[in-house]
Amino acid sequence: MYDHQTDSLWSHLVGAAITGPLKGEKLRPVQSMFTRWETWRELHPDSKVLSTEKKSLLGSVRDPYESYYRSPETGIIPPRLSDKRIYPKEFVLGLVLNEKAKAYPFSALSREPVVNDVFDGMPLLIVFDEGGTTGMIFRRNLDGKTLTFKKSSKPDKKGFFLVDDTSRSVWEALAGTAIEGPMKGKKFEALPTTPSFWFGWVDHYPKTELFSLNR
Repeated sequence: MYDHQTDSLWSHLVGAAITGPLKGEKLRPVQSMFTRWETWRELHPDSKVLSTEKKSLLGSVRDPYESYYRSPETGIIPPRLSDKRIYPKEFVLGLVLNEKAKAYPFSALSREPVVNDVFDGMPLLIVFDEGGTTGMIFRRNLDGKTLTFKKSSKPDKKGFFLVDDTSRSVWEALAGTAIEGPMKGKKFEALPTTPSFWFGWVDHYPKTELFSLNR
């Protein structure tokens, strides 16, 4: 992508200018969510939708990139680095802390949807909703305490819920918010993450750590 003011060329994956007057400058990442519309609507029912008001029959019927997802080809420009720890087009949830990178493969998170991890000294909570193909990473220290979580359920409500081992409060996983118990109303800080194909992530972060269930 490029900016209209200086015509500098930017890498969308790392948010850094690679050519032009702003070469070397880097944008500040903000937290976002890669998810399906249904999941987003459940979490944020009052959301507004950015639209051109032009209906596309093709867009409403199928994803135009379906064939690309199925293909083993990575694109017109080949990757600079071949890292065969996982399949090149495996989706990962990427995180960068203090210039260090770590990737959490969707395949591993689908088998372990609640991960209490520590990366670069920071306690992390990684949650993954396989049905909505949605992953989030939070700091899991709050009010001076580091909490540990496991998946839970609420018989009276649909959704993805957690319970912490300290207060036994119930949390809405993808929102990082306590909805029942002593910590009701508390909210974890969500960290900026980058959903990416593995080949793209490791191409930009060749020294990345890779989460594994056999760690």
